[in-house]
Amino acid sequence: MIRALLSTISFVIATLIGSLLAVMCLPIDRTGDLVLALARLWPRVILSVPGVKLEVTMRARLDPARPYVFMANHASMVDIWAVFVTIPASFRFIAKKQLARIPLFGWAMSAGRFIFIDRQNPLAARRSMDEAARRIRSGQSVVIFPEGTRTRTGRLLPFKKGGFHLAIASGATIVPCGIRGSRAVWPKGSPLIHAGAIHVEVGEPISTAGLTDDDRDALLERVRGQILAMTTS
Repeated sequence: MIRALLSTISFVIATLIGSLLAVMCLPIDRTGDLVLALARLWPRVILSVPGVKLEVTMRARLDPARPYVFMANHASMVDIWAVFVTIPASFRFIAKKQLARIPLFGWAMSAGRFIFIDRQNPLAARRSMDEAARRIRSGQSVVIFPEGTRTRTGRLLPFKKGGFHLAIASGATIVPCGIRGSRAVWPKGSPLIHAGAIHVEVGEPISTAGLTDDDRDALLERVRGQILAMTTS
């Protein structure tokens, strides 16, 4: 209990310091790459305090020069930390707009050029996806949690279709990722971070070459099926 409390306190302190450093990067780095580098260090500090172990399984070799759309399940905020540590690519999250409003943390995400989406405004959401497609065509990968929010039960929620439209429109290959154990480390609604093991499985890439929006639902089911298999095995 004491260690869990200390872990939560260290998370708050590390997040405040990391966010301040990220905002300070803005005048000297308009690409956001320095913020991404900080973001990769941030979870290593946080996870070390409670003694969280991170295990990674790569099912295929990824081309570091090629952009991908990484899609992962979402059961805990810890999933974000796991992605930062394990995905070997330059990427940006597509995140809900509400995160941008969080003082310091949201400013840090903006400095890192993360992509915010307003799901309540279809026109604004379309502009965000167009920006994401432009980033992908320029060679930058993106990460999406297709459930759109964290599950409270641990069961995989229905997937939203926007990420699949993005992958098809940009011609990007989708990489399904399954994350296990994160909910036990920090469940949604809990104030404490606990010790535990998190396993991230980076699956086989799924090409979208030649697909159209008519294939979107079938693609969604294929990706969801792979993530379901990786998170229930």
